[in-house]
Amino acid sequence: MNTDFHANKPILTTHPVNGGDAFIFTITPSPPRWWWRALRHHATAGPTLVRPWDQEHENQIAVVCPDLADFAGVIDAIDRAVSQSNADYAAELAPQRDSAAHLKTDQDERVQYLIDIRDAIDARYDRHEMVIS
Repeated sequence: MNTDFHANKPILTTHPVNGGDAFIFTITPSPPRWWWRALRHHATAGPTLVRPWDQEHENQIAVVCPDLADFAGVIDAIDRAVSQSNADYAAELAPQRDSAAHLKTDQDERVQYLIDIRDAIDARYDRHEMVIS
């Protein structure tokens, strides 16, 4: 599962909720739902991003367009929120990957165990049939 999502170059448009000028950043590739929860948390954590509004189904987040003096800070804040969301999402996936790997190992061990048991049964009965004959 890819955990490296990016905010693309913003589009200057109208804010989808309160009107007024806004930046809309498209996030690529398309993140899963849990990633968006993390982004909401990080986008609202500080005062730099005003009225962050995610549009999960369109893979976008909108923020109020800043003054030119605050432009770089808003771009950096979006990039930081995306990066933090990537880290949170990766941390969330790690135990799932570990669990899946453990399950695969357990399944492989069980398959080998059953093969060993069948081989032991066959060996026992093959030897037993040879003695009776």
